[in-house]
Amino acid sequence: MKKYIIILLILIMLFSVSNLYMIGGDYYIKEIIWFVVGFGCIYFISKINTNYIEDKSIYLYVLGNILLLVTLLFGSSINGAKIWLKIGSISLQVSEFMKIFLILYLREFSKKNISDLKYFLISFIIVLIPSILTFLEPDTGAVIVYFMIYLVFLVLRRLNKFYYIVPLGLIIILGGVFLGLYYGNQDLFIKIFGTSFFYRMDRITLFFKGEGYQIGEALKSISNSGLFGIRDRVYFPEGATDFAFTSLIANIGIIGAGVFLFVYNLLFVLICNLKVDKNILLPVVIIILFEYVVNVLMNVGLFPIMGITLPFLSYGGSSLVSMMILIGFLLKEKSIE
Repeated sequence: MKKYIIILLILIMLFSVSNLYMIGGDYYIKEIIWFVVGFGCIYFISKINTNYIEDKSIYLYVLGNILLLVTLLFGSSINGAKIWLKIGSISLQVSEFMKIFLILYLREFSKKNISDLKYFLISFIIVLIPSILTFLEPDTGAVIVYFMIYLVFLVLRRLNKFYYIVPLGLIIILGGVFLGLYYGNQDLFIKIFGTSFFYRMDRITLFFKGEGYQIGEALKSISNSGLFGIRDRVYFPEGATDFAFTSLIANIGIIGAGVFLFVYNLLFVLICNLKVDKNILLPVVIIILFEYVVNVLMNVGLFPIMGITLPFLSYGGSSLVSMMILIGFLLKEKSIE
């Protein structure tokens, strides 16, 4: 089964690279390089003792938080968000790699024989620290993923239902305060959260009003797509990243996009059927499923634009390599019956 996962990843790579080639520019060249790096990471992980890495995962977790802080203070600002850390000629999105560090550290932490209350509180703090740093960038999509990882580990721990009711209540209360500020005192909202986050909220409210330039152009492009793609291209922003799926439909048509979805879903099913430790399998499955579903729904106008890319298809080295590393850890795991 593991070799079929590699084969499907190669097929998806071909979809991604050809899509970026048709978009134009040098995106496709960089994407080829990142895919090579990603497959290299999978091969490297297959040859090393990953138990040692997991035993020392607390150091990776600390390193990740330090890099998030450095990004927040000295990172490159693009569209009002400091989510990129430049190291020489390479730009890293640290929040993508933080997903790996959280999974490895929470997996290791879950082995501790402590009370449910201690586990609940300490694991919450473990997730809260990078969440605050990432939220301030702001990268809200990554924060949502962090807490989904946290929820998975709570479920795997089989805690009392009380531990799910309390955070849900807090989310409702904080969400109410948050929305109250946004609709009731937008000046104070901007002072607290900044203009960048205000505009992100604005995009969400535009979605519920049925408005918005990006999604309008994307839907226009999809509606003009035939069975094999469109002749008169419609421009829409972020065609290589957030709206890569829309670009794919425009470039190869509805039939080609259908083949892509079949391959992608098959990859997902094979990953889900890996007989490995659930403490690493389920978090990875949830990340892929969440980002896949949200991005596709976002592209067809059924979900607000959140800046969440489609794993393995959208352009982006940090996202691609971090996801390939997680796949590497899954494939390295010994099968359990």
